[in-house]
Amino acid sequence: MSIDTLLVNPVFLSQNEAERDLMSPYIPLGLLYLGAFLRERGYQVEIFDGTFQEDDRDFIAALEKYSPETVGITALKPNAEKVLRLAAIARQHGAFVIVGGPDPTYSPEFYLRDSSIDLVIHHEGELTMAEVLGSRPSREQRGGSFFDMPGIAYRRQSGEMVVNPRRDYVLNLDQLPQPARDLVDIDKYLQVWREQNGYASLSISVSRGCPYGCKWCAEAVHGQDFRIRSVENVVAEVKSLMNTYRIDRLRLVDDVDGIDAQWIADWAAAAEKEDAVLPFEALYEVERQDIPMLDIRDSL
Repeated sequence: MSIDTLLVNPVFLSQNEAERDLMSPYIPLGLLYLGAFLRERGYQVEIFDGTFQEDDRDFIAALEKYSPETVGITALKPNAEKVLRLAAIARQHGAFVIVGGPDPTYSPEFYLRDSSIDLVIHHEGELTMAEVLGSRPSREQRGGSFFDMPGIAYRRQSGEMVVNPRRDYVLNLDQLPQPARDLVDIDKYLQVWREQNGYASLSISVSRGCPYGCKWCAEAVHGQDFRIRSVENVVAEVKSLMNTYRIDRLRLVDDVDGIDAQWIADWAAAAEKEDAVLPFEALYEVERQDIPMLDIRDSL
């Protein structure tokens, strides 16, 4: 069996004592969006989710099972070394290796210094990854002709590192397919959440971008252009999650939450009308909806 791409979540709870003790794992939502987007365009996609795997041997087994043309690994700063190790293994198995996500967006040169990595995708990845796969970089033709492609960073044959400008963001988030949650073991996530926390929770994203541009925040994958899904689109997803997985709560995992008070009010009304009401938690405070959004960029 050979597939177009194997997407990789490099988080192994078995190798992270703090996360293992906390035992509240979150699904790799960004990879699920990417997987759904690529499948919609006809690519064969699988996900290696390290969350409940033991070690690198499980990754090697996935490479041998799927024989992917490309391997795409998402990276955060805390797991950068793990990403490099998995990239080396994927390269040894003949794959064209791509990394993306928050840390490569912030520091693409760090990853390009590693010879196992063929390409970095920075900022939002759906459109760029689809274009890269469309160019069909083969095992025999590493590097490809990516010179003018936005949203990527690469090495020239001379060793020079080139970081192209970012690609335009997806403006209408409703056009994105729902995350391909079937690509990971959702039942295992829900089981762990129920055992550890007494309820079942799944992550969703309702917006992208943060307009504030605070100096202490690393460059965000989704940038400063705030975009939000329609209330109807979100309610439809929540209702589907309730019917399919019987969840008890939601977790919003956006760059920023609660800055559009009217949207939140409309969401609440639509959820009640469609019988799609669930408690939710967010990464940021949303209770103080009376405070207008501040444009602080001029004062930085």
